[in-house]
Amino acid sequence: MKRIRFFDIAKGIAILAVILGHSAIEANLFMPHRTAQIIVSICFSFHMPLFFILSGYFMHPERKFRWAKESKQLLCTYAVTALCVLIGVTCMATLNHESRVLALRQWGMAALYGSGDVSDLTLWPVDFRIGAIWFLLALFWARLLLHFFAKLPYTFIWVIACFLIGYGSSRYVWLPWSIQAGMCAVAFLYLGYLAKKYDVLDFVRRVPYIWIIAFLIWIIDIVFFDGMSMAMNSYGPHPILAVVGSIAGTLCVIGISQLFDKVAVLGDTFSRIGQASLAILCAHLIEDDVLLQSWQSYLDMLRTLFPQVPLVLLSFIVRLPIDFAGAALLHYVPKINEWFYPQLAKQHQLNRAGIVHKRAFPLEK
Repeated sequence: MKRIRFFDIAKGIAILAVILGHSAIEANLFMPHRTAQIIVSICFSFHMPLFFILSGYFMHPERKFRWAKESKQLLCTYAVTALCVLIGVTCMATLNHESRVLALRQWGMAALYGSGDVSDLTLWPVDFRIGAIWFLLALFWARLLLHFFAKLPYTFIWVIACFLIGYGSSRYVWLPWSIQAGMCAVAFLYLGYLAKKYDVLDFVRRVPYIWIIAFLIWIIDIVFFDGMSMAMNSYGPHPILAVVGSIAGTLCVIGISQLFDKVAVLGDTFSRIGQASLAILCAHLIEDDVLLQSWQSYLDMLRTLFPQVPLVLLSFIVRLPIDFAGAALLHYVPKINEWFYPQLAKQHQLNRAGIVHKRAFPLEK
């Protein structure tokens, strides 16, 4: 099947928003600034919802759940990334003359619990959060649940109930492995599935004023943004606006991606980034966790060297090549690269199918 390039472009925009949003958080912790807060509001208003909605767009929940494929692409990538984090924090502890045993215990517990952020509601004390790869665990649960609900009557009711249970229960206890985040993410996957089923994009194309409505809703959501985080089922004081705004933001980014698709340089660049978004996410997580204790001193040094450049931009510029280099490295690791780059696995399947076909029909042209 031919890839729809503007969807890759949208994922490229979203993964850059993840890195930029985390850079803004670090910069704001170091020195609170309105610019950093605005960037956080923009990035967190759409980036994770977009990934879940697009994942649902390409799902076929009426089929059997593919345990092997989903486990490799989500659970195995989580395990490899967590292992890299443990190696990295051990090296950093050695360089900083700190306890390697303590670092391994704290980060090992974070990896085992699989929480996107620190919480007081965990079943047992967990000092650190594993960070951005909570997405992989949540997506696994969300896909599994949607496959189950799709085979039941009144799927929409089951999806809503799952969201409400995940959201409500997370106010009292935060379960391991991002289970509740996955329960809420089912709704976003289902929206993506429905968008494909009813060809929503074609409808929006025929009724262009919807773009304007979506953009206005997204702006309102950004203005009233107050800490939406799908990682912890936190949708702020206006949860309905947060959810509707994230859907509107996703639609707007897809529209922007369609415009980028018409410009060769922009389209090529962002689509390549989008195709590598899973690898970039994991490489960014490794960098973010391993350097967690050091970023504040790095930001102080960057501010001294470049006092005129916004701190958010400096942090983003420094992180980006590190994350891209890590993603590129994953591309060249045999076998494992197919987990982080699903298109490689598909290409290898096509190549193997071609070889089998040639063996079966050697004279066919």
